[in-house]
Amino acid sequence: MRIKEVNLFTDQIEAMKEFYGTLLELALLEESTSSVSFRVGDSILGLQEATGQEQPFYHVAFTIPTNKLAEAKQWIQARNISLLSKDDKDDFYFPYWDATAFYFYDPSGNLMEFITHHSLENAVEDAFDSRQLLCISEIGLPVDDVPDTISKMKGQYHLEPFAGDGKQFAPIGDAEGMFIVIDKETPWFPDGRNPGVFATEVKVETGQPGSLRIQNGLYSIVSI
Repeated sequence: MRIKEVNLFTDQIEAMKEFYGTLLELALLEESTSSVSFRVGDSILGLQEATGQEQPFYHVAFTIPTNKLAEAKQWIQARNISLLSKDDKDDFYFPYWDATAFYFYDPSGNLMEFITHHSLENAVEDAFDSRQLLCISEIGLPVDDVPDTISKMKGQYHLEPFAGDGKQFAPIGDAEGMFIVIDKETPWFPDGRNPGVFATEVKVETGQPGSLRIQNGLYSIVSI
């Protein structure tokens, strides 16, 4: 599966424009007073100003080349962005999907992740910069009912979980792109916060065109 576009809400639209456009040097696609979108490799990250008192936060991962984790960490830290740590580590190897990742926050408090999938042949020789943010590879979808969401994903898009217990946690998709379906009462790794349930719009390529709304219509998924 490939994630082509993710549209999220933020109560920090100006700070997010600065963070992604200036600090992380992503290419600007569109901008207005209340929204902005950036190119992330083969994907688009869209941000829309939240209304009222809502303070949305999400989990999103960007894939980077499999040989660039150490350089990417240095690149992020050179921008005075702190990495999240747990058990005295600030990067984490996940053997069940052969990937290594590190995490940080953006101005909206989104749990952001740079991840290297070692099963993908995407190593490069160039020094790390924003051009090596290859795509959005994960979007978190906290839900009331993980098994029901798995069933809907399987029925609509023929997607299966490849890890997790299928009850509280299920990454659905593959190394190129996945929905991180998590029970809304199960804390995120590695920061331990309970997920937030906020409106999310996702466009994907699954080979099975169609649309799906889940979590009482808050999540809109369109496959092209």
